[in-house]
Amino acid sequence: MPIFKPSQIAHSIYEIDGDTLQRAGIKGIILDWNNTLMKKKSESASDSLKIWLKDFQSRYAIKLVIVSNSKPPTRGNGLINEIPALFEAGKPKKKAFLAALDILGTRRNETAVIGNGIITDLWGGNRLGMYTIFVSPSWTQPRFIGAIKRLVVKVLRV
Repeated sequence: MPIFKPSQIAHSIYEIDGDTLQRAGIKGIILDWNNTLMKKKSESASDSLKIWLKDFQSRYAIKLVIVSNSKPPTRGNGLINEIPALFEAGKPKKKAFLAALDILGTRRNETAVIGNGIITDLWGGNRLGMYTIFVSPSWTQPRFIGAIKRLVVKVLRV
């Protein structure tokens, strides 16, 4: 598998199918924070996201951990009280992903990485043999970097 090519592409975290992940042998998921679970400047998770995550965990018995390069939210965020989280993790360094595997108690081939970063999430997860899902939420504003990401995703879809 090419190092930057995701195993799956979704426009939203809500599009991710737990049955597909279970068939792929996934038992744990590493979730990116900014622009994957939440808008970059958001202080709290939406109720719909909290419900989706709880339902996903209970329905599929897949463990979750948040791994982000950003600083932790300044205000209390109920989501990080319910799901283990590593902030200022240093993705795509292997150390960040290995720490997440320790929290999840899963092996590399049983773990998926879900995120919007081609280098931080896709490359980081793929080089460790993890299942990767690229999420490109509709709320991200078009910028130069965003345009480059979209171009790379189009090229990798071949």
